[in-house]
Amino acid sequence: MDRSHRPRIVARTVAAALLVGALLGTLLGACAGTNAPTGTPAYTITRSWSNGYEEIGKIYPDGRTTMQHGSHEERLVVPVDQMAELAAAAARGVTPGSNADDPIVGVTIGDGATVRPAALDGGSLAALLNLLLDSHTLHP
Repeated sequence: MDRSHRPRIVARTVAAALLVGALLGTLLGACAGTNAPTGTPAYTITRSWSNGYEEIGKIYPDGRTTMQHGSHEERLVVPVDQMAELAAAAARGVTPGSNADDPIVGVTIGDGATVRPAALDGGSLAALLNLLLDSHTLHP
């Protein structure tokens, strides 16, 4: 290779490395800059298993959701159509369940009182939130 090409190759390599670094910095900044949900959740579900494992899901009015499975935390956005399903189920209220259930589920609507244990009746808010906590969607 002719030595006269080396400076050009080095310059291109450095430029490419700087471009990749800038893109990574932008991507990381965008991810870190994602607004965490704030305010009162529209719905909160807690699950307590007989082995001591605890889970919690908080679904905010705009669909932003945080889930904690033990020490693992996840964030997702519930689509508008599924938020409407949750609202329809919430309008029917939350039926109390049994302390013999495993897991024991607690459900809170807005800043209201928590129903714990909550029954996991088909189509109920507790059942839908339980499914969301498991599958991250109401339509797995």
